[in-house]
Amino acid sequence: MNYSHDNWSAILAHIGKPEELDTSARNAGALTRRREIRDAATLLRLGLAYGPGGMSLREVTAWAQLHDVATLSDVALLKRLRNAADWFGILAAQTLAVRAAVTGCTSGKRLRLVDGTAISAPGGGSAEWRLHMGYDPHICQFTDFELTDSRDAERLDRFAQTADEIRIADRGFGSRPECIRSLAFGEADYIVRVHWRGLRWLTAEGMRFDMMGFLRGLDCGKNGETTVMIGNSGNKKAGAPFPARLIAVSLPPEKALISKTRLLSENRRKGRVVQAETLEAAGHVLLPNIITGR
Repeated sequence: MNYSHDNWSAILAHIGKPEELDTSARNAGALTRRREIRDAATLLRLGLAYGPGGMSLREVTAWAQLHDVATLSDVALLKRLRNAADWFGILAAQTLAVRAAVTGCTSGKRLRLVDGTAISAPGGGSAEWRLHMGYDPHICQFTDFELTDSRDAERLDRFAQTADEIRIADRGFGSRPECIRSLAFGEADYIVRVHWRGLRWLTAEGMRFDMMGFLRGLDCGKNGETTVMIGNSGNKKAGAPFPARLIAVSLPPEKALISKTRLLSENRRKGRVVQAETLEAAGHVLLPNIITGR
């Protein structure tokens, strides 16, 4: 890896000018000595070789000496990298800030991830609490926290909705139609992965929707969508069925094989038999979405 082979000059141009890097490194206390490492760009290059480059400390020092980048021991390199940790963080934050400004949400919508995790007391067995969280990847910050006991299940509608958000959740949230209903008729858009039998799928006439027929009707490796009604799973208090757009994403063959293998392994471990339809559906990702004019 030298300047002509690893495009270091091009990489450096995206990060900053050498003199600007020298100034920021000095201000952060990362470049106090220049005996082994002559400038901030060299220090950054060594850090990238050790971190993202996947080299060991000894490999970095050997590579650096071979290509006349720097001459120092692995112990000395470790000390310099530790001393530069804050500076590396500053550079990363600056790079992400520039990228976020360029690749902002052009549709005016913000992604909002929601999830929950069970918490046990020290030395305890079963979970006693559940921590519910909302996260905005655009600003890389959590937006909501709520701690409940373990009986309070995860819900898509736990946190207040806003009209400019797309709420995203994993399959654990996709089995409660009343939660999806609140989003379907609320302000937020939503995307949630569901199990093929996780909800009561109906046609516009109120008849059972043939999910497997829909999936089998897709061309090999193709995606598809259709309009369905989501029923209330027999709970009349949950309200009437409501419309949704159902998107089916076909996994690539290698990903589908991984999904099916994992499904078989998990059920074998629990002593359960996997239905043929469930195994077939594991080759797809099912995403119900709102069907409004927004």
